[in-house]
Amino acid sequence: MNVISNSSPLVALSSIDQLKILQQMFGIITIPEAVFQETVVQNSYQPQRNRIQTAIDTFITVLPPTVHQHFSRVLGAGEQGVLNLAMELQPDIVLLDDKKARNEAHALGIISVFTSDVLKRAVATGLLSSYQETMEDLAAHQIYLPEGGGAVIS
Repeated sequence: MNVISNSSPLVALSSIDQLKILQQMFGIITIPEAVFQETVVQNSYQPQRNRIQTAIDTFITVLPPTVHQHFSRVLGAGEQGVLNLAMELQPDIVLLDDKKARNEAHALGIISVFTSDVLKRAVATGLLSSYQETMEDLAAHQIYLPEGGGAVIS
C-alpha cells in the first residue's frame, strides 16, 4: 500500500514506541522533507526523535516534493509537503489528523486517514491489544488524537 504520512502519526506512535505498527500495516511509508524536519531535526524530545530516525533508517522514505501547489487553506509546512507529495505520487492514503489539511485533501480528491483509524485497524488485525489502552497511553504522554471517521483501511 502506498502511504504518505504527516508528523502527527509519527509523533503519536513514537511516543508510545509503536511506530512498528505503520511498517506492519503498510510496509514502506513516505514522508516529505518538511515532516522529517519537524519530527527529527527540530524535535527536542530525544527518545521520540531517535525512534523516528530509526524508523527512517528502516522503513520510512524521505522525499522532497517536486510539485508545489498553492492551497486554498493556510497549512503548515508538513501538511503542504504531504499534499504536494500526494499529488505527485498518488498514494492509496495519506495519514493526516489536522482538520484544515484533511479538508484540503478531500477537496483535492486525496483519501486521508486519522491516526486513530490506524490504531483501530491495528486492534482489529491483532497488532495492538486494546484501542482504549492505547489512547490512554497516548494521553499519558499528553497526546490527544481526533477520533476517526476517516477512510476505511483495507
